[in-house]
Amino acid sequence: MDETFTNSINNLARYSLWSAIFGALSYVFFFPDGIYYCFFLGVMAFASGILSKKNGLKSGKSTAGIIIGLFDLGLSFVAFYGLYVIYSSLHDPVYGPKITAIIIQMLEKNGVTLDSFVRVMN
Repeated sequence: MDETFTNSINNLARYSLWSAIFGALSYVFFFPDGIYYCFFLGVMAFASGILSKKNGLKSGKSTAGIIIGLFDLGLSFVAFYGLYVIYSSLHDPVYGPKITAIIIQMLEKNGVTLDSFVRVMN
């Protein structure tokens, strides 16, 4: 292999690791929008890590990028599913009012009104 190809594969492994790290950080610091960033950065990290492994790079960066990228994907899937369950249960005629009352009670316990919570989430 020539040196340019080796450097580009090494850069791909580095980008895999950075994408995975930024995906996890965006989930934590930019929730709920960070769920989407975490998903896309996790996919990019996984794909670029696999490409660098397929091209013969034996580096810890690409392995870490793959593992953290899979973690990002799992984290975003759990968050997507959790939000889906909450929103679908709020539309249920039996459990919807009960869940709404529980959420309002938890918010008031922490000193937050429902209106201010809705403004923050939008």
